[in-house]
Amino acid sequence: MGAHLVVDGYNLARSGALLLSEDPAGPAGRDELCALLADYGRAKGFRLTVVFDARGAGRPERTRTPFKGGTAVYVSARETADDVIREIARDAPGGLLVVTSDRGLAGTLSARAVTVVSCPEFAERLEARRMAALKGTDEDDKGGAARDRAKKGEGHRLKKADRARERTLRKL
Repeated sequence: MGAHLVVDGYNLARSGALLLSEDPAGPAGRDELCALLADYGRAKGFRLTVVFDARGAGRPERTRTPFKGGTAVYVSARETADDVIREIARDAPGGLLVVTSDRGLAGTLSARAVTVVSCPEFAERLEARRMAALKGTDEDDKGGAARDRAKKGEGHRLKKADRARERTLRKL
């Protein structure tokens, strides 16, 4: 398997950028989100972990539930999904990708050399893959536009960190 993809489940589902037929707070919505992400992860070769907040659900301890294509982590009542994602990032080797729009979490993760993708950006990639699958085309054809830009001279190269992020995002 390739890189590890960690998704802040409710953050992605409730961002409004992803079209789900079920309510993301219910079991059917979580199952729909996990199935959509598992299909994407299988196609791209990612190891997948989806982290769901359980505040208010009253879970006394953290639980892990495997599903076809990944693992769902339901955090305990005394911790947040952000805490669990930070813990995963702390223990993970290089190549970790995290999907969240939480600015505080993204700030702490970028300091750890973890690639953070916002929920709208990732949802756009998910939808592009879903549409390509429906049409029967390859969604990777869209990358040609960036390479067709005319060079404008020296000094237009991205910073090293930005180039590394772009390389990682091409895998998405």
